Amino acid sequence: MSAPHRYGGRFVRGMEAVGAISLLLLMVIVFVDVVGRNFFNSPLPWGTELLEMVLALMIFAIYPLLALGFGHITVDLIQVRPAMQTVQRVLGCAIGAVVFSLIAWCMLRQAMRAADYAEATPLLNVPLWWVLGGIGVLAVVSALSFLQAALHTLRHPDAPKASHSTEAI
Repeated sequence: MSAPHRYGGRFVRGMEAVGAISLLLLMVIVFVDVVGRNFFNSPLPWGTELLEMVLALMIFAIYPLLALGFGHITVDLIQVRPAMQTVQRVLGCAIGAVVFSLIAWCMLRQAMRAADYAEATPLLNVPLWWVLGGIGVLAVVSALSFLQAALHTLRHPDAPKASHSTEAI
């Protein structure tokens, strides 16, 4: 069982499904846009706008899973003792939590401003506060996932980094 699956079963599977469906939707939209542009000289007029929103959804839906499973990219430039590796992992998780908290704060603040001004996307007319608010909420989930990963590291310092991690010497 991979590390993310230990932390919430349905939630993790739901986020994985959202990420997978988002990726599928990205591929379909790009395919239709390219075929329309090259064969019919008529691209999707709203394709780029939808791609931006779906890409943001995919990124922010998958990041909590990467945080929980230590799946983000790490590079060990200096070999250190195992106790120091635990400190590094906890510090990395803490930095991730701070960064995503900052992203969440900025996005939620912008969502409130967009709601006050009733801003919407130009072509699809999607209320911008939905997009920004969704990113903000998912950034909060990512920050909490980093904190959970830090707590897991403190409780189980000898646990493997990730089920797919490799070490180059």
